[in-house]
Amino acid sequence: MNPSELRTETLRRFAAWRLNPNEHLPLVESLVDLQPKSASQVAARAIAAGYVAAFCFGAPAEKVRKDLERFALWEHLSSEEQALLTNPDGSDQAKAFHSWLIEAIQFMAWSMGLVTLDQFAPCSETLASQFPKAGADPSQFIANARLRPIGELLQEADTLYMLHWLAVEANLQGQPDQRVVLPRISFRRHAADWVVGAAETWDDVSLDT
Repeated sequence: MNPSELRTETLRRFAAWRLNPNEHLPLVESLVDLQPKSASQVAARAIAAGYVAAFCFGAPAEKVRKDLERFALWEHLSSEEQALLTNPDGSDQAKAFHSWLIEAIQFMAWSMGLVTLDQFAPCSETLASQFPKAGADPSQFIANARLRPIGELLQEADTLYMLHWLAVEANLQGQPDQRVVLPRISFRRHAADWVVGAAETWDDVSLDT
């Protein structure tokens, strides 16, 4: 699907959801201008992010970091995530912010065909069970990972882009839509843009609206 076709479908979805889109937003980049991530990259990133989320919800930082390094997952963290685990006694605000990584993991799990995706619902209660248990070698899981067709991934990236704009604008106006939760949409969009290759690294993903 080309960017115009993706946008047509996104607008159809907004109509079905009874949401008012900004029809003047730029189209997503064409596939030829993107560098989609491999299934193994997505799997490794999702598992690494899961360890960070576990720390944010109370897992000991020392054990988390040990497992990340033992399974060569440390390199799949963002610079902010590495800093958080390097200085685990840092601000509670940083932990609260990174706890939303579970929503990015939800998108990556969907991209690998492991879960369904409802943009108006929080991540699945069984999300963690889709991945290797903490402390278990994830190499086989990573090697066996497969991604959904690129057209499906691009469609969700465009949808999340427009939902993100809607959530940001609604919050700025003091009238947030209870269905479109900004942190949830923001982290899922971040994951979507990274997966489809809008940026080379997680740190480089732009969430401009």
